[in-house]
Amino acid sequence: MIAAIGNVLSQRSTYAAASFLIVVFTNSAWSEAVVPQIMLTNDVVERVETLRRTDAAIASDYEALLTTADSYLDRATIVDALNARDSTLQSGFVGFDQKPVERLTTLGMAWRLTRDKRYAERTKLELMQLADLETWHPEHFLGLSRVTLAIALGYSWIGETLDESEHSVIRSALIDKALNEANRIYKLDKAYFDKGWVVPQRWVHPTPVPTTLPDGTATADITWPVASFNWNIICNTGMIVAALAVSEAEPELATQTIESAQTSIRNGFAMLAPDGAWPEGPMYGALSARDAAIAITSLETVLGHDFDLSKTDGMANFGDYLTHATGPSGMLFNYGDSDTNTDLVALTWLASHFNRPDYNLRVSGSKPSSHIALDLIWRQKTKAKSIDGRQNSFWFGGLGLVTMRTAWDDPQATYVGFKAGPLRSHHNNLDAGTFVLEADGVRWAVDLGIGNYHLPGYFTNKRFDYYRTATIGQNTLTFNSANQQTTGRAQIEEFGQFPDFTFAIADLSEPYAQPVGTVRRGIALIEGNTVVVQDEIKRGHSEPVFWTMHTDAQIHIDGQTAILRKDGKELLARILSPPEGRFTLRSADPCKTPYNSDCADQNPNTGVSRLMIDLGVQNSDTLQTISVTFESIKSATDKTIVPLSEWRLQATLSRPDPSE
Repeated sequence: MIAAIGNVLSQRSTYAAASFLIVVFTNSAWSEAVVPQIMLTNDVVERVETLRRTDAAIASDYEALLTTADSYLDRATIVDALNARDSTLQSGFVGFDQKPVERLTTLGMAWRLTRDKRYAERTKLELMQLADLETWHPEHFLGLSRVTLAIALGYSWIGETLDESEHSVIRSALIDKALNEANRIYKLDKAYFDKGWVVPQRWVHPTPVPTTLPDGTATADITWPVASFNWNIICNTGMIVAALAVSEAEPELATQTIESAQTSIRNGFAMLAPDGAWPEGPMYGALSARDAAIAITSLETVLGHDFDLSKTDGMANFGDYLTHATGPSGMLFNYGDSDTNTDLVALTWLASHFNRPDYNLRVSGSKPSSHIALDLIWRQKTKAKSIDGRQNSFWFGGLGLVTMRTAWDDPQATYVGFKAGPLRSHHNNLDAGTFVLEADGVRWAVDLGIGNYHLPGYFTNKRFDYYRTATIGQNTLTFNSANQQTTGRAQIEEFGQFPDFTFAIADLSEPYAQPVGTVRRGIALIEGNTVVVQDEIKRGHSEPVFWTMHTDAQIHIDGQTAILRKDGKELLARILSPPEGRFTLRSADPCKTPYNSDCADQNPNTGVSRLMIDLGVQNSDTLQTISVTFESIKSATDKTIVPLSEWRLQATLSRPDPSE
């Protein structure tokens, strides 16, 4: 009945859907012991069992799931580990941690696939211990949402093995310790919104959001319903799944929660528009997309529809963003607070939901997902369609992000990630113009990535006082080591893909508080083996200019050339302009820079150096050009400097006429 009526609801308005949810739940054959099958339906179990007999990859993951489930049987429970102050699992309540979700979905699915009572009994033990905790710490709502999601899925997947008293304990915990807290926040948040404390879809300054509210509550823990960043999706997903889990017993509460959550989550989904690129970086994008997939799949399996959430602008294109933001080495273009690796299980859902088998995560060159159960649920088949025709380069206009590569499925391919884009998002850095570079299986130009979240004011007033978030810590230009402007937006003004010549040109003027057209950076990939980074600066200025690239390679400098060595490979860097330019090498240790606030607690960036060009003060009104090439020593040839204004013309010269 739920699915049937849900199909009708999918064609109705949000308001109508809210009123009909109660009908859906109350008209079902109600029993206190009934738990809806959320995501892991009988049809899914049957499909996995069928596919593993004919698909070697799925069979391998099936065995991996059981092996992992067996390993959990010999470990301390989540609560026992918490009591022993195991920091890895403890962080599940106070920060972003997936261990409880991974554990309970693995154990729960192992039970459904094998009917081995050991898995059901262990899942029940975990659930009962978590339910018995005095609190799930609503003061850290992100962590509460992680635990809530784990419990709700585990409860749904082994619900048939529980007796009435066990159902009552787990259901009451979900209601009292999660859903009631969420509904309090939805209401409180609405009240503060009406008073002007919170602005929808805006989080960072200049939005007037205080650090704490008059009652001492941390703002981030109650403003997520109207904020546009990863918390919104993560918290709402946990509440949607929990509401579905208790919907048979508490239909009105489920209706109220799901209506609030499906309305709220659109603020987080808005980050995907217009083309799927994620402002907080690919790591947080992948995590947000995974939870978005969980929310949508859960609604579909229980209600028969997803309130059209999967039709959100940009969602179908997120797989393009995530695959293009992954280099040939499998490392992410980790701008902002991203790491170089993340779990890409969201690609499996995107591949099946949007009929894009080229999104299959095994194509991306990344490691298998640690969410084995989710991967098996979403996987239709492992064979991806040919990617011979896939674009080697991509421009995500909404974010001002360009990636270029010479080939797919070749770990030795040359790859460049180049970011212009806005500088205002929850996890962004002052990094307009930054880039990463890979060649011969080595990442030569590195982004330092995620910083120390525990530094004072890291997400508020002191964020850009720290090296990894400041402009000095990026692969871009600095003027007297000063930060770019947080309100500046760099634009990709031209992007071209031609045979043997792919390029992008960005106007970086605004972030440097300069007139449009004053500071421009172009990056080109030429003939498959040469990367050019070229800057053009107009007008006189009184500050010294520094060109910077961070690298963890060993470097030998000889004036206008530098040889980078790593993992037995070499890369040649050359300064083509200005003639007086010389490479220098400086430390990336924050304590040795002007951005040394709390430097003992900042990441020391061990093993990373700054390859720099110090141009001093240039008081001339003439155009200043900084042009640097990167190429293999074996294939290095003389290069000619071409002004950025002529790059498109240069790309089309001496090309064969297609008609010939």
